[in-house]
Amino acid sequence: MQAAPWDRQVGSSHPDSKELPVPVPQAWARARSLTVPLVLLLVLRVPSLFEPHWYTDESGYATTAWMMSHGKVLFLTVWNNKPPLLFWIYQLSLGLFGPSEFGLHLLSTIAEGAALIATWKLARAYLSPARVWVAMLLTALFLATPVFNGDLALPENFLVGCTAWAMVALLASARAPSRPRSLLLAGAAGILFAGACLIQQTALADLAAGAVVLVLVGRRGWTLAVTTILVSAVAVAVTIAPFVWSAGLHNVLFFLVSSYAGYTGTSLQLSFWTLMPRLLAGILLVWGVYSARHWPAARLLPWVWLAALLLAYVLPNRPYVHFLLPAVPAAALLLARLRRPHWRHWGGWAGLSLAPLLGSVLVVTAIWVTMLAAGFSSGTLFTVKLTAEYFPAFVGKLTGSLSASTYVQIYDQRASAVDDAVQWVKKNHLSGSTAVVWSPDAWAYLLGRLQPVLPGPTIYTDHLWLGQQELLKRVQQERPVVVILTSDSYTQFGPILPLLQRGYTEVEASAQGELWVRSDVASRVLTAAPARVAASRSGN
Repeated sequence: MQAAPWDRQVGSSHPDSKELPVPVPQAWARARSLTVPLVLLLVLRVPSLFEPHWYTDESGYATTAWMMSHGKVLFLTVWNNKPPLLFWIYQLSLGLFGPSEFGLHLLSTIAEGAALIATWKLARAYLSPARVWVAMLLTALFLATPVFNGDLALPENFLVGCTAWAMVALLASARAPSRPRSLLLAGAAGILFAGACLIQQTALADLAAGAVVLVLVGRRGWTLAVTTILVSAVAVAVTIAPFVWSAGLHNVLFFLVSSYAGYTGTSLQLSFWTLMPRLLAGILLVWGVYSARHWPAARLLPWVWLAALLLAYVLPNRPYVHFLLPAVPAAALLLARLRRPHWRHWGGWAGLSLAPLLGSVLVVTAIWVTMLAAGFSSGTLFTVKLTAEYFPAFVGKLTGSLSASTYVQIYDQRASAVDDAVQWVKKNHLSGSTAVVWSPDAWAYLLGRLQPVLPGPTIYTDHLWLGQQELLKRVQQERPVVVILTSDSYTQFGPILPLLQRGYTEVEASAQGELWVRSDVASRVLTAAPARVAASRSGN
């Protein structure tokens, strides 16, 4: 079978390969193509270990995990639309390191390192030795830098390690000489896919892509695919069952499934121009899978995997670049094989079988480019700007040429306001008080050891699931001691200021936010503060 010009096998040790193998490189040379990119990834991730508390999604996940560890029940008394394994990972970090970005980003660095090693395993079955280097360097660069939010501890940063190793297990199961071994490897892949799905539901796209490849190219394709899916389904069901028991099936289904209908409905308007490109990409993917059904597994997998992920993550029509992170291994494998095309090859079967898969990837990539370009003015590509400032700012922080406040503002100006409010709370002995953080940034709960009174740690989830009127009603009923606002949220989630002006006292303010304390508590605190200062001075 003749390969298309930019997908032609240069050399492979894979037993299914139809091309002439290249000489096997020495063990040290093979190891170097892993160790150098791995060291690069670790070096590039060092600044992430010292980032300020700034990213809103991280703050919500961390606070949810903290509330779960203090008796709140996920999907019942604390709300989030992510599965439980994500919060167990966050609980591990909180238990080992406290509310520290160092701990969270250390764990996500480990997960990305695992993904890099798995990509190396896949690359060696798919690429010539020289092109393995290209794939690995691309993977290290895009996993570790802020371009696709690789510096953070989001679900995508954690699940990519599971999905990449699941694909390694799938290919190994297709090549295994014995039936028991192939079934065991398929089951291992199912466990890894289950882990990814228990971090975020979108990993179902990875599972679907892997299962399709198994069906088409494995000697026991259907058996292995069914085994992988069943093992994954059982593992997910066993893990979710306690939450169904405690929170109820209707709540679990709402948060994990149907809550996303509103999320998608607000951004994906049903029209010919929004649906047609997505439908076209899906049709081309199905056609491409059928056309390439005789390809070796190692060659087919990156195409199906990349197309499936790009299509799945583009469905909500949200231009969030971290959605692209799980597709990095597959994209790197394909980009590493890119070469100058020889058009005469397109007349053969290999070129025709590649065309629909290539078309699917190009169509969905065009959708992504359009979304990112449309949101450019509102900060969609903030991560590109951040990447340009990221490493110089870290060096500036280390050398002292950049102040702590300036360093924080490079990431998010709201973080400075939250930090000021937290310092005031600690200084005036209000840690442990009930609170509402009226901001997308919920880090103040953990940093100030404040007790949330709303079921969702981040205000935008409360606004989404409670509605504006019920949200304001809950705040009025609960009468939290502390209310922290950031300037972007004064009116975005409802008129909170009139409520505060009736029963609260503003005690601290900055350009980016305000701190309000319930008036009965504020009078005691403000009266006691001068006495504490006088006592401190007399003691000295």
